[in-house]
Amino acid sequence: MSKEVRSFQENIRRTFIRYSVVPVAVIVVLAMVIFVFAWSYFVAHFNEVDNHEVEQEISRDMNIYYDMVDTVERRYLETDSVVMDKIFDVLYSKTDEFGEIGNLILLSPDQKILFTSKGSVPKYLTQTVYSNWGVWNAIRRNPGEISTTLYESNLYVAKGIYDGDTLKCAIVYMVPEKIITDSIIGSSRYVYITDVNGWVFASNTWVLNDEYGQIQDDYSLRSGYMKVGNHFYYSYKTETGKGLNVITVNDLTRSIWLIIVLIGIIVVIFAAIIFIAYRSSSNSSVRYTRDIKKIEDAFEAVQNGDFDVKLNINSSREFMTIGNDFNEMLSGLKEQINQNRELAENVAFSQVKQLESQFNPHFLFNTLDNIRFMAKIDSGAADKMIVSLSGLLRYSIRDSREEVTVREDLSNVQDYLNILQIRFNKRFAYNIDVAEDIMDCLIPKLLIQPLLENAVKYGFAGQEKLTVDIKGYQIKEDIVFICKDDGAGIEKDRLEEILHNLRSDADSSQHFGIYNIHRRIRLMYKGEYGLDISSVKDEGTTVRIVIPRHYA
Repeated sequence: MSKEVRSFQENIRRTFIRYSVVPVAVIVVLAMVIFVFAWSYFVAHFNEVDNHEVEQEISRDMNIYYDMVDTVERRYLETDSVVMDKIFDVLYSKTDEFGEIGNLILLSPDQKILFTSKGSVPKYLTQTVYSNWGVWNAIRRNPGEISTTLYESNLYVAKGIYDGDTLKCAIVYMVPEKIITDSIIGSSRYVYITDVNGWVFASNTWVLNDEYGQIQDDYSLRSGYMKVGNHFYYSYKTETGKGLNVITVNDLTRSIWLIIVLIGIIVVIFAAIIFIAYRSSSNSSVRYTRDIKKIEDAFEAVQNGDFDVKLNINSSREFMTIGNDFNEMLSGLKEQINQNRELAENVAFSQVKQLESQFNPHFLFNTLDNIRFMAKIDSGAADKMIVSLSGLLRYSIRDSREEVTVREDLSNVQDYLNILQIRFNKRFAYNIDVAEDIMDCLIPKLLIQPLLENAVKYGFAGQEKLTVDIKGYQIKEDIVFICKDDGAGIEKDRLEEILHNLRSDADSSQHFGIYNIHRRIRLMYKGEYGLDISSVKDEGTTVRIVIPRHYA
C-alpha cells in the first residue's frame, strides 16, 4: 500500500508544531528535570553541611571533656588521693569558655562520693543496686578507657582508674545539656544528638521520637531520602567518635507538594499553549499556503485545457516571479498556437508537449514539494530551485523564436539539471561535453532538454542511480548531439516499436519528447536529418541527433 501524501498545508501545520511546540516541550521537561535534580542535590548537600558543622562542634566539646577527665586522672595519680584544689583547678580551666562547669564526680569502688563539684549526685551513681547499670556498667566494661554514656536523660563522660585489675577510683563528668543544645539552636532542620543506641540526649524537636524516647529507626539506621507515613524526609547521620551520633532531618513534604503543584500548573499551561498553537497553526497554514493552492489550481486548469487562467500573487517575490512567468508562459502559448497552423500542428505541438512534459502538474508538484522540504533544511538549495524553475518558465515563453544558439539551450538545460540534481541528490549524475566551436550555432529551441527528461523518466526504472552523458560536436557541415545514460534500457521489442514510430507520420507510443524532436527536425531541415536511438536492456540507452550546422 502506497504511503499517503499529505497536502502542503498539512505539512506546514505539522512543521510548525514539530519545530516550535515540540522543542519548547522538550526544553520545559528538561528544565523541570534539571530543577528537581538540582533541588534534591542542594537539599542533601546543605543537610550534610549543617550536619558536619554540628558534628565538628560537638566533637570539639567532647574532646575538651575527654581531656579534662584524663587530666583529673593524672592529678589523682600524682598523690594517689583526691586533692580538691587541684581538681577544681582542672575543672575551671577546661570549662572556662563554656560558662558552665558541669558536675564532676569522683567515686570510690564501693560507690562512695570522694569529690563533687556540685552538691547533688544522682542516686544511681551511689546506690549499689545500680552497680551493674548505666555509668558503672560502662566503667567496668571499658577498664582504663573513657566512655560516653547516656543514662536517665543525662550524658556522662566516665573513666575508671585501675591498679591492675582493681578499680581505685571512678571519674564521672555530667555534661551540661546546654552546652550540647547550644550547637543545634537556630538550625532550620530537625537535629538530634543521640547515643549509639538511638537514645536522644538533645534535639530541637520531638516529632521524630518514638514512645520510649528514642529516635525512630527510619531516621537513625540509614541516610538518604525516605517516606514515612505520609511525609517525605531526607536524613543524614554522622558519628562523632565520642559515643554520640548527629542526625539531621529535612521534612520535605510541603516542598514536594509545592513542586508537584507547580509542575501541574506548568503542564496545564503548556497543554493550553499546545491547544492554542494547534489552532493557530491550522489558521496560519491556510493563510501561508494560499499561494501554493493558487498555483496548484492554475496548473490543474491548464492541464484540463483552460489557457485563460491567470495567477495574481503578490505575497512574496519568489511566488510573484513564478506567477508572472506562468502568466507570460500562457500568453506566449496562446499566441504561438494562433500562429502558423501548419507549423503549429507539428513544431508548436511539439513545444506544447515538451512544456506539458516539462511543466506538467506532476513535475511542478514534485519541484514545489522539494522546495518545501529544502526550505526547512537548506534554504540555499530551496532558493536555487526557485531560481532554476523561474528560469525554465522564462526561457519557454521569452520569445517566439524557433531556433536558439547552442549556448542558450544549454543554459536552459543547466536550470533543469539544477532541479534534477537537488531532487535526486547523489542518485543522479551528469556530464556535459559540448565543443566550444558549435556554441554559437543555431538549433531548434528546447532540443536538448527532452533528451534529459526522457533519460530520467525511463532510465530510473528499477535503478538506484543514473548517470547521463551529453556530447555535442560537428562533423563536416553537420552538428551531432549524443545523450547516453546507464539506466534501465529498453526491451528489444519496445525499441523496435519506437524506431517504427520515428519512421511514421504519427506517434502511437508514450515517448512524445523523442518523437517530437525527430518530427520537428524533419520539418525544419531538408535532408537526412533527425534522431536515432539505440538501447540494451539493463545497460542503458543512447540517443543521437544530427542537424545541419548554421548560424544566425
